[in-house]
Amino acid sequence: MQKKNAIYFLTNFYPNMKADIHSLYEKSKKGDLVATHEGEIDSDLITEYLSKVESSLLQSGELAKVIRKVYNILVEALQNLFHHLEIPPKDYLDKICLPENCRYAFCSLIKEGKGSYKITSGNFVSTKYVQFLRDRIEQLNFLSVSELKELYKRVLNNDEFSSKGGGGLGFIEMARISGQKLGYDFIKYNESYSFFVLEIHI
Repeated sequence: MQKKNAIYFLTNFYPNMKADIHSLYEKSKKGDLVATHEGEIDSDLITEYLSKVESSLLQSGELAKVIRKVYNILVEALQNLFHHLEIPPKDYLDKICLPENCRYAFCSLIKEGKGSYKITSGNFVSTKYVQFLRDRIEQLNFLSVSELKELYKRVLNNDEFSSKGGGGLGFIEMARISGQKLGYDFIKYNESYSFFVLEIHI
């Protein structure tokens, strides 16, 4: 059963901050860590990350249907990072000693209990897309699983809902497969950028 309200899971922990992104990443790793990554996101990294997760879950004896659900949501989360992130501000890349134009993001998978997992991802977005993303996620968080399935079919047929920074189909799939509300927050970094953190419970 879906929770009634969207999750705003970071604001209370990091009020009025100029996004200490690394602290958000460290927080995302707390718990029974299965896999994590912070830094450059590219197609090779995505393949390696997914392979590591699948291998780890198989070795742990996790049920095949749970592995499939975790894997499929991770595919959407990582593809969303790869296709829709913004190159971070240069001052942030300098701070963490990464090269200019590095496609920086993070993603962590935590086991919360038997057959229960949490995926947390984070990436920079242009401030002008924040309200768009917020509205889209809120829209999805009001829909049931069956309504999400119907929306997915409509979007697939006529390409509605998606836009730069929107990740339309990916968000719908993550919400539909997880059966949970999407947790999120936008942390303002400067006038041009915010840091978008997404949390999915499985």
